[in-house]
Amino acid sequence: MTDINEPEALSRKELEERQNAHPFAVPFLWLGNQKVIDNFIWLPVLGMIAMIALGIVFPQAKPAPWDAIPGSWALIGFVAYSFIVLCAKPLTALLARDESYYGEGGLADPEYSTDPDITGEAHHD
Repeated sequence: MTDINEPEALSRKELEERQNAHPFAVPFLWLGNQKVIDNFIWLPVLGMIAMIALGIVFPQAKPAPWDAIPGSWALIGFVAYSFIVLCAKPLTALLARDESYYGEGGLADPEYSTDPDITGEAHHD
């Protein structure tokens, strides 16, 4: 039986991906699999269900008023997480700068520039 991580079990595309990837990234290449990407939403959902179950089994000693709803902390956390994710697009539109924000030419002053086109000097190696 061959291990999936052995080079013989990998396709040509997977081998190229491994060769071009940073060595620390190789163990995480499975995260790029389309099946993993499509089903990743189930991880937070299962985590929410697990936290609700733990909240029911181990209730708090001094519960807050909203603790009358089973799993309220997990639901509040999930709503907060969703809110943060959904705020990414408006925040990007609000905070992002266009590509020419910092200019294109670098330092245009010949006294401070190292660009030979601006200073008129040629680089000699």
